[in-house]
Amino acid sequence: MAPPLGATTKSARRFNPSTLVFIGACSSILSFYGGVYTGIKVGSAQCSDSVEAAGRGLKGVKSDRGCTPECLAEIRSKDGDLQRNVEALAREKVNEGKSVLDRIMNKLDELCKAHLSKETIPKCDSNNEETTLLPRSLTHFATGLVRVAKDDLMSTIDFGVPPNPDTKGLDALIVYNVKDALPSGISNANSPEIPLLTATNATENCDTLNVVLTNNPGPTRQCLALVGSQYQSYHVQRYMRRDKHHSGLNSKFPLELTSRGLTRNGKVEFPPPSPTDVLDHQESLRTYLNNADGIRKKLKETIDGMGVKTVVVLTCNHGQSELLMNFVCSSRSRGFDLKNVLVFPTDIETKELAEGMGLTTFYEETIMASIPKGEAKFYGDIIFRKVMFAKVLCVQLVNELSHDLLFMDVDIVWYKDPLLYFENKTLPDFDIYFQDDGSRQERYAPYSANSGFYYVRQNERTKHLFRHLLYSGDLINAWYSHQQVLIALLAEYNSLLGLSVKILAKEMEEFPGGVQYHRKNEAMKKIMRRDSNAIIFHMSWTTNKDNKLKFFQQMGEWHVQDKCIGKRFDEITNEPVGTKGALIQPCCSAEPIIKCHYKDKPSIIPCKDSPSIDRNGESFW
Repeated sequence: MAPPLGATTKSARRFNPSTLVFIGACSSILSFYGGVYTGIKVGSAQCSDSVEAAGRGLKGVKSDRGCTPECLAEIRSKDGDLQRNVEALAREKVNEGKSVLDRIMNKLDELCKAHLSKETIPKCDSNNEETTLLPRSLTHFATGLVRVAKDDLMSTIDFGVPPNPDTKGLDALIVYNVKDALPSGISNANSPEIPLLTATNATENCDTLNVVLTNNPGPTRQCLALVGSQYQSYHVQRYMRRDKHHSGLNSKFPLELTSRGLTRNGKVEFPPPSPTDVLDHQESLRTYLNNADGIRKKLKETIDGMGVKTVVVLTCNHGQSELLMNFVCSSRSRGFDLKNVLVFPTDIETKELAEGMGLTTFYEETIMASIPKGEAKFYGDIIFRKVMFAKVLCVQLVNELSHDLLFMDVDIVWYKDPLLYFENKTLPDFDIYFQDDGSRQERYAPYSANSGFYYVRQNERTKHLFRHLLYSGDLINAWYSHQQVLIALLAEYNSLLGLSVKILAKEMEEFPGGVQYHRKNEAMKKIMRRDSNAIIFHMSWTTNKDNKLKFFQQMGEWHVQDKCIGKRFDEITNEPVGTKGALIQPCCSAEPIIKCHYKDKPSIIPCKDSPSIDRNGESFW
């Protein structure tokens, strides 16, 4: 059977008929100089015949020196460059009157290697024939290949990224740079039939393992280049065919260095910050840094007074305050102790409401004054971006004080205490754990980490991560969200510092959110039946606060009385401002307040008579 395309034959490599030819040629030179030129001519033709004979399986001629069959094939080629070089060499030796066989053979070797950079013609072995996949020109970085089932590899070594569940029957490819890295018992991992091994067996002799995660993000003709014998890089350079001065894929143009944030349609996901973005960030950062020592001192006193090791961190402005109140009322209805919760309000109204709900607060007006009090109208608007600074700041402050923390948005309800999950000693040890956002857009690659629910272990790696995030406010302004910036830094420090990141995959029942609410009806029905292992629910992927409220009401997860929605402390009660817990009785309903709004969204009761919110939306029930 013929070897596969691109394969070469070990047996063919050992058969080198050029040896006899050039010995004959050199003998002619030693006997009489004048006959060398003719001898080379005749020898070349004989070499060619020998190569052809080798291809038919002739054996018995073996040499480790002299021209390869490819070299001899080049001698008889049309342009004859190598032929002329050989003839010139022969004439040189004749004229000089010196003909030392070894020196001639070495010179011929040099000519061959300089003229041909790859082997494509089979050579013969006197003992047996064995086809190999990788030519010698690749063995400087690829001495063998094995396959490993993708699911096996990703379960054996947890890379932390969200797995693709639709990969059953698919393999990963492991390339071995040196022979000593080959698995024990594998004498040849350089054959067309790439062996399939377990992940444990395949990596048993790997001192290091570099992992490249790749996929085709769109209908593009994507290629992957592995360049060996080069200065090591831990980043991927991306090239796209496009007009250098205009965005978007255009196959008529040459490959140009391209940001990974540039889509094939020309959308720039990762633009550099504008001067306005930079100046706005510098102003906020300057205020913080000028007051940082005093802020950290006061915050330490507050956390010490809480008497907890792990802090549950939230931040909120008045426009989102009813969602904060719902978190408290819902948690109280299930009997959760919220002593670990610390709220960073961005305005005095939210501070008073949070304390009225019985929560501990830390309010620093000097750094929160620039954050608007109103609610964001949509994802990424100016209010949304301003609140992002508060989200970054509160995490950085608590982390800098060497506390483990759980950060969460206020549009979350608890079914179980999530701290029990993260503090369980059997949990795999990572620096930081994120809820899976569920989106697989390129701008969230490779983690798709949801920045509204994550757990952080305090150490020097996470401290550096959140310092850098704090200093990257100009990018947050430019990219309209701190989620993209945070994910980019996660990838960078995973590589640079060994920061270990774990995404709690969307296929898990424990941490559902917007992707389940809007796309996974069966998962939501389990939650509605209270037949799920869900620990929390996060109303992400939702345009605005009004829809979040309505969706929570349909789910049976809304516990705030209407009279408390959108109000200040003094509009709800006559109790003195600052009275801790004064709003719990007038605002919290022990039983959920259930209302139907949309038939095509998950609901704890059938809402078939309600309109659809989505175009062509079908009834959930």
